[in-house]
Amino acid sequence: MIGRNWFRPRPRSEEAPVTDLFSGDETRAPSFQNAVDAIPGWSCHFPVEYGLSAGKLPTFDDPRITWAMERFGDLSGRTVLELGPLEASHTYMLAKAGAHVDAVEANRLAFLKCLVAREILDFPNARFYLGDFVQWLEQTETRYDLIVASGVLYHMRDPLRLLRAMSERADAIYLWTVIVDDDRLAPSATQRFEGLDMRLYARGYGDRSVAFCGGSMDFPNWMHRNDVLAALRALGYEEITVLDDIIGTAGNTLPTFSVFARRRPAEG
Repeated sequence: MIGRNWFRPRPRSEEAPVTDLFSGDETRAPSFQNAVDAIPGWSCHFPVEYGLSAGKLPTFDDPRITWAMERFGDLSGRTVLELGPLEASHTYMLAKAGAHVDAVEANRLAFLKCLVAREILDFPNARFYLGDFVQWLEQTETRYDLIVASGVLYHMRDPLRLLRAMSERADAIYLWTVIVDDDRLAPSATQRFEGLDMRLYARGYGDRSVAFCGGSMDFPNWMHRNDVLAALRALGYEEITVLDDIIGTAGNTLPTFSVFARRRPAEG
């Protein structure tokens, strides 16, 4: 099990200054690499056939997204909402499978990276929007065939609000998130949700930099594994499939899981 202090909030440092992206001229011969180099702090590695130097994560061929697409079925012509596309690697996979993707990203640098990735990889059936995806979910009247939320739930101050908002926009959702799986850990708070008591665990971010991939607000609340599943069942999702995994960060091994959830569409 993970040590009892692994969720303890950490003090937030001053954000590192970001180079002015729009000053000066590029003096090298035009290339895709120039566009990548213009934005600092890439996390993901472009498909190897492009020969580009960016980040290290091989998420343009992510087995978690492949797994989710296999659970859903044929995406040709389907509408997908992606929350927090980061650098458009998962957007690329979804669009390549034939989906029409709306991708909403709050981080300005990540949004610009998504635009660069789309220009390089040329997937026109995706639109990127800069802003808060919870407000998008709560204000749009659009219903989607699938919502993809990889790496966002554990960055939310109110993760239950996000789950409810997602449930109102799609009958099929995919989540990948860090979770709490140790029943010995005392929650920071509990929240009543659909008649159930949900445990919340406050988590602070460490130092931020231009490569920061977290949420827009400090002190998000993580959820217990069992509570995520209970919340989805309470929201009417009958088909729930789980794929457990772990990630290693800063000397800790954090429990994570992928969840594909689907419910029968409402009649009429």
